[in-house]
Amino acid sequence: MNLKEYLNKPMYAIDRPWVIVLLNSMVVALILAIFEPFHYRLNSVIQFWVLWCFVGLTFIFSVVAFVLFPKLFKRFYDPERWTIGKNLLHCSCFLLFLGLACFIYDYYFLMRMDFWSDLDTTIFYKMLLIDVSAAITIVIIPLIFGFFIIENNALKRNLQEAKRMNKLLSERNIQEEKGGDAITLSGDTKESICVLPDNIMYMESSGNYVDVCYREEGNMKHKLLRSTIKQMDEMMEKYGCFVRCHRAYIVNVNKIMNINGNAQGYRLNLEDTQQEIPVSRTYLKDFKSFLNKEN
Repeated sequence: MNLKEYLNKPMYAIDRPWVIVLLNSMVVALILAIFEPFHYRLNSVIQFWVLWCFVGLTFIFSVVAFVLFPKLFKRFYDPERWTIGKNLLHCSCFLLFLGLACFIYDYYFLMRMDFWSDLDTTIFYKMLLIDVSAAITIVIIPLIFGFFIIENNALKRNLQEAKRMNKLLSERNIQEEKGGDAITLSGDTKESICVLPDNIMYMESSGNYVDVCYREEGNMKHKLLRSTIKQMDEMMEKYGCFVRCHRAYIVNVNKIMNINGNAQGYRLNLEDTQQEIPVSRTYLKDFKSFLNKEN
């Protein structure tokens, strides 16, 4: 696996940002108060207020980075498209800008140095390096710890929920369409396929096309139709075994062999195919309701 592939790997997107915000703030306060790093000394009332100013900066920047930005830039922070690379970029920018804010506060407000006149001096860049390095060194600890806690809790929660959904899956009344008539699926062109509904495994959005995976004469086949996944979803509503589980997928529930849970969410294993179908947060509630409805 090369670097690009690694950075594009899906990663768990934080669904409880306030945990990160509070953890960052509390751990920074404790580290400054207990360990007094980087020549900081909590030996006066003034230093006590200095401590809370640094904690306040951490809190404000954490709220902006982990609460406000995901609401303002929803496309970039889409949980279904969240990757290791995006997370590294996000956290690096957060740490860098927090470090710069701490430097400005320290240099201009605490040391009362002439900020603009000192731009060409050695002391300016020395202090810049020290303050940014200190901020990154301190805040990265709760940041990593917070990610670990949230991801670990998500893993436990999703494993338990996957176990429950597998139980529902094994108990549901399978609505097979084998005795029904074949249906014709077509798109905006002359391309079409005639297939029994129960032979359809899943449908996947692929650009301006939908890839239909189906079984024919014992073999797995694929057919690209120029259509949208939404159009196919509307077309398959009349058949009781199809459900939209992802912005890019429609799955035949009768073909699900197992539901796997991990920190990122859920994956569906289908019979006679190695393809794993993701279940996104957006469609998880509908997917669960579909399984509950059939029992």
